[in-house]
Amino acid sequence: SSGINAEWPLRPGVAECSVVFLAVKPHILPGVLEQVAGSVTEDKLLVSVVNCTTNQQIEDLVGKKVPVMRTLPNTPVKVRSGVVVAYPGTHCTPKHTSLCKSLMEPLGLWSILPTEALIDVASGLCGSSPAFMFMMVDAMADAGVRMGLPRQVAASLAAQTMQGSAKMVLECDEHPLQLANNVCSPGGTTIEGVYRLNRAGFKGIVMDAVIGSIEKTQGKEMRYNY
Repeated sequence: SSGINAEWPLRPGVAECSVVFLAVKPHILPGVLEQVAGSVTEDKLLVSVVNCTTNQQIEDLVGKKVPVMRTLPNTPVKVRSGVVVAYPGTHCTPKHTSLCKSLMEPLGLWSILPTEALIDVASGLCGSSPAFMFMMVDAMADAGVRMGLPRQVAASLAAQTMQGSAKMVLECDEHPLQLANNVCSPGGTTIEGVYRLNRAGFKGIVMDAVIGSIEKTQGKEMRYNY
């Protein structure tokens, strides 16, 4: 009823589909494409969510002028509040891009990036950062529990506060720092918390975590200085 065909063996299912999603680990992809190459024709759109694999690599594995759209969804697409970044391959037309957008946009924010190389950057910024957000919610909830709130209440309040703050960034025409400044009264409670975050190097720590995730995606050697 969904119109989605998920079969094994793969080749008959691929033959019947107009859009084929490639959602496997990178080391498995060559074997999968070898199985289905005979059924992949130039009128099909391949949508890849395979990490660290370029459009050109997929085109070369298929060996045909098939349209490929490389995408990167993050985990909040599970609740339709995620991010999907994409970049079209050599043989993609605006029609293919529009088709892919119509399929993926219901999952959250859809964005075509200026270059394919920036997908690796988005992987660290959008793909890894939900884990950082979850850790932030957990830390805020722990603070609430430490000061007397029940665990479930503290977690719900922290999560809703993060969701509302993110919505303000998206919908208010103000820089995130200005939004933060708007909450800070002179000598007040919020500026005290901001002072302590800044004293601990909060912004640098967050930037370092995102940059580290990006560099790991790019295959750069990891260096640790403790």
